[in-house]
Amino acid sequence: MFKFNFDVENDTEQSTDVNHTTKNHGPASAPTIGPDAFTELSLANALNSLPSKISYSPITIQLASGSGLSLPRRDLFDARFQLISQNTDDTDALEQPSINARSALHFLDAPSDLVPLVYEGGLKTWECSLDLASYLDGISSQFDVSGNRVLEIGCGTSIPSLYILHRIFSSPPSQNQTHIHLQDYNASVLELVTIPNIILTWYLSEAAETYRKSEERADSPLELNISEGLKDAFHQSLMTYGVHLRFFSGSWDTFDLRTSGGSYNLVLTSETIYRMESLPSLTAIMHGACNTEGPKGVDNYLCLVAAKVLYFGVGGGVAEFVRCVRDLDTGGAVETVWEKTQGVERRVMSVRWN
Repeated sequence: MFKFNFDVENDTEQSTDVNHTTKNHGPASAPTIGPDAFTELSLANALNSLPSKISYSPITIQLASGSGLSLPRRDLFDARFQLISQNTDDTDALEQPSINARSALHFLDAPSDLVPLVYEGGLKTWECSLDLASYLDGISSQFDVSGNRVLEIGCGTSIPSLYILHRIFSSPPSQNQTHIHLQDYNASVLELVTIPNIILTWYLSEAAETYRKSEERADSPLELNISEGLKDAFHQSLMTYGVHLRFFSGSWDTFDLRTSGGSYNLVLTSETIYRMESLPSLTAIMHGACNTEGPKGVDNYLCLVAAKVLYFGVGGGVAEFVRCVRDLDTGGAVETVWEKTQGVERRVMSVRWN
């Protein structure tokens, strides 16, 4: 099991210590299984599985403009309580909890720990996802996401997509139809944090102002009542703003672009190049997902990767990723468009495919 712990902030639920360590939590946390297959999750089912109330905490992104943007994230203790409650309600689950349920409960307590083919770190907010959101803010005047197809690979808490949705929901409704698809290895990550974070981002935006004024307030300002009225208002806002959300879990090897509707105009990923073994499948899905079929000389896509320069202990990093992109059958080029050189070195890279 590998653990690369760089704190985003002093948040006992969302981060842990700052050391690079290798830790073994025993065989129960790392069963020998094959990779999860590509699966689409139903947004309606995920919303219906949420408890009647969820709690959240803000995280601040330093934008390229120098200002700060506060986005909400569901508290991990709250997600853990949901999972325990669901298992308590299911007698069979109590007697023989599934691998997914056991893994989710374990890693909710240790969100930085990674076990290949079991859990890939999606419960923690990693620094480079904030870098990517900040970079998107810096290029927002040159690249308008509205009306495009967006894919975030290995989304986890989905900070870059939350930033995009914040911008859409804070602008006047548009006739443009924007498709935002989010992929994570673990379905439990999508259900427990990704989708709740999207609901929270909408709820705190201008798009939900009318609903906020009409609702019965939760007991705390950092709690949200998940009522049928909220679900209806959220779905209505998606239609009003032309936002189409889809969620996919499973390994990159099995990702089916035909099922997801084809290529994308914006492909995003952060903190996903840490493991050498997964780089070929990551670069392959990135290449396949980019809309490279347009007229010659016209940019039909933007492919951005945010990462640390080196991931100690597992061999992954920027150099290996660049080599893998170049070695792909079609080949490609990687350009650094933003970097931090002090402390732990981090970059945002743009990938162009031949």
